[in-house]
Amino acid sequence: MRLWSISLRNLRVRMVATVLTTASIVVATALYAAILVMAEQTEQRYKGSIGGYQAVVGPKDASQLELVLNTIFNVGDAPGLFPLQVAIELREGKVSRRGQVRYAIPQARGDSVSRHNFPVVATLDEMFSRYEWQQAPLSFAAGGPFRFGFDDLMALAEALAAHENGLRTGEATPPPRPLMRPEWRQAVIGSRVARTLGLSVGSSITPVHGKMGEFGYHEHPEAACEVTGVLAPTNSPIDTTIFLPLGVHLLIGGHEGGVFVVEIPPGKNPDDARKLPVSAARIGITAIVVDPKDHLGARILRTEFGTRPDAQVAWPQDVVPKFLRDIGNAADVLTVIAWLVLLVASVSITVAIYNTMNERRREIAIMRSLGARRLQILVVITGEAALLSLFGALLGLCVCHLAAWLLRATVEDMTGVYLDWLQFRWWELWLLLGVTGVGAGAGLLPAVKGSMTQVADNLAQNY
Repeated sequence: MRLWSISLRNLRVRMVATVLTTASIVVATALYAAILVMAEQTEQRYKGSIGGYQAVVGPKDASQLELVLNTIFNVGDAPGLFPLQVAIELREGKVSRRGQVRYAIPQARGDSVSRHNFPVVATLDEMFSRYEWQQAPLSFAAGGPFRFGFDDLMALAEALAAHENGLRTGEATPPPRPLMRPEWRQAVIGSRVARTLGLSVGSSITPVHGKMGEFGYHEHPEAACEVTGVLAPTNSPIDTTIFLPLGVHLLIGGHEGGVFVVEIPPGKNPDDARKLPVSAARIGITAIVVDPKDHLGARILRTEFGTRPDAQVAWPQDVVPKFLRDIGNAADVLTVIAWLVLLVASVSITVAIYNTMNERRREIAIMRSLGARRLQILVVITGEAALLSLFGALLGLCVCHLAAWLLRATVEDMTGVYLDWLQFRWWELWLLLGVTGVGAGAGLLPAVKGSMTQVADNLAQNY
């Protein structure tokens, strides 16, 4: 009989102890693998999603991390508003020569769709013509983009400012508030939005103010839009985004109070801001996606905007790695915990096998009398521990991938990280071998004790 088959038989004989010990190894291996998978795919997700964002402009009082997470990764709420004037100056080149940009695309956020809280981003059609993802414009799986350009935005902003100034000055017949044009009520959706909600070109989608389930949320039926395009999958937050024309956002009912950003002069009462005149350049936006012409343009813009009171520039290539390092520190702590669990499991292997040595003295003595050498006894008992660890590690990796499959939608909804449960990595093989080696090492002590069993003292039957 081969040595490994003897080890398997010994494990079957002690099935209860085998199952309980294996369960502890499964938990330890699955926990360790899950931590590595989450850390690895989080890093891939965040690093891979900043390629199209060279710089992001946002309100001055927000943190750069908050601005990047919300604008690029759809995490959290919009940090605030700042005036459209910033985008106008960037687009007109009213910055230093090295700080000029190829495009500056304004965005406005605050609404969502469905219980999944897919974010609604109001922007220009330049997101589908000038913005580049992986060095190419966004591609469509079906349909095409909506039509709403910067000229449309400025014309709407002028009409809104005229209407608002008429109200603020108390005119008897102020200019009418512009109406939402039917051709503006269009939307482009990400691939996951289409898949989850069962939408396609021609479907209707209705934005919700805020997030469903939170206080104050309500639907905007007047802003229901027809889906004109479904973007091709990018495995990035773009897949969970709904793009609408900025004109729809500005004309949605209930947004009137946040359309304009009014600068209150020193010494003025904040309540007096409602009476101050406004202009088209004071339209409030939440972010600007910027592509500088200079290869150091993001750094240059961040320095130049350091003294501006109304906006700041965040450089995702600097902010995201710092954020990932913080996540990595937390993952390291969880990894230590997983190794401690694995250590406890290895101790349980030692205890489980060591406690059987007294019961197995006669069995080992018989094997010795039949010609088994001490080394063979050592290999049989160590093999039990190694097989136990190997089975537990295999099951642990299977549990990790099964959990990734079951929880992939929940994890993506909560964190924006997509878990590719079918992806197997080289470190999983090394983890399998490592856990097996740790288990084999844990079996050495009882194996040494078993190999030292005296034949003459233990061969006779004890009564």
